[in-house]
Amino acid sequence: MEEKTRIKTGIIGCGTISDVYMTNISKHYHNLELVWAADLYAEKARQAQQKYGIPCAGTVEELLADPEVELVLDLTIPAAHYSVNRQCLEAGKHVYCEKPLALKFSEAKELTDLAASRGLYCVSAPDTFLGSGIQTVRSIMDSGRIGKAIGFTANMTCPGHELWHPNPGFYYRNGGGPMFDMGPYYLTALVYLLGPIQKISCFSIKGRPVRNILGKQTETEVPTTYTAILSFVCGAVGTMTMSFDTWKTRLPLLEVYGTEGSIEVPDPNGFSGKVEIFDGNKLQETVNAVKDPFPAKLIAMMQNQEACTEEVPSEFAADPDPRGNMRGLGASDLAQALLTKRQPRVSSLVSLHVVEALNAFEISARSGRAYEMTTTADRTEPMGKNWELWEVK
Repeated sequence: MEEKTRIKTGIIGCGTISDVYMTNISKHYHNLELVWAADLYAEKARQAQQKYGIPCAGTVEELLADPEVELVLDLTIPAAHYSVNRQCLEAGKHVYCEKPLALKFSEAKELTDLAASRGLYCVSAPDTFLGSGIQTVRSIMDSGRIGKAIGFTANMTCPGHELWHPNPGFYYRNGGGPMFDMGPYYLTALVYLLGPIQKISCFSIKGRPVRNILGKQTETEVPTTYTAILSFVCGAVGTMTMSFDTWKTRLPLLEVYGTEGSIEVPDPNGFSGKVEIFDGNKLQETVNAVKDPFPAKLIAMMQNQEACTEEVPSEFAADPDPRGNMRGLGASDLAQALLTKRQPRVSSLVSLHVVEALNAFEISARSGRAYEMTTTADRTEPMGKNWELWEVK
């Protein structure tokens, strides 16, 4: 019998984000065979069918009734994730969902429990942590070069999406806001690098509660700035700010601090990027070599910051374009897990843990108390340096 090398896959939701998935599946992800496109609006599904040469197009019900479809990519809007994911699981399909898995923690827990009871996978993006940037950071941390991780800072700040987005209203309605929009990228990266979160204490505000949405003054339904302290089971403690209220800042996107050095992590919303490591031991040696007392040692410490910083080249596969969008990498890894009978790196435990954390920010901010996490998640296995999921067909 010929060895199976591809997983028959259907996409539900043929909106804007589906284009990059369909492009990457057709050009790069050899283990996904796109056989179905479905959408609430049949015309969108037919357009995708014609553009990408997909064999079948139609309704969600028709896709789910096809016994050949093994894996469904749920690319619908976040508010629909729970209901669509549940339909897929009840139809016996594995699910890879755009972030988040569900808006409510109780719903995400229901989905992961249902999947487990049926021997199915139900996981969600983001999969950016599988890219060369954060894989390089993980390799550095696992090698011990920065010692034990003790802290971090994570910051996504911008003035708001109404400045550029063609339809920004949903960012300011329930289920939106900076935390549910961008929080999953940062939280997933942190969990991958540091392990499970233990506790979250958060404050939130509506910095500018009325926004100009397509020429209409509109009140926001959700906080537009969250600032929190997170403690991790590994002992690391750090800060996280997600804001649609910040005009300009020099805050780093993500940095991890260790007992022997620090790492500048590339944008968690991208698959690649520059990784810089600061060598604390080298700085100590430099300052100790200065024999004169204060202030000479202080001056030496300040002047040698750059000399102790180096960019670390990636040893992992990447799109040659540093801004390349490799979305679908997590779905391809899930397909490879199904083919080789291993655990996917985008796991249901991490997906559930991140949804609980997203809800924890709001719960803590409203209650004025720290939120104790009830779920946990393993630091999933890193990608191999010679992995071949991303290729040109």
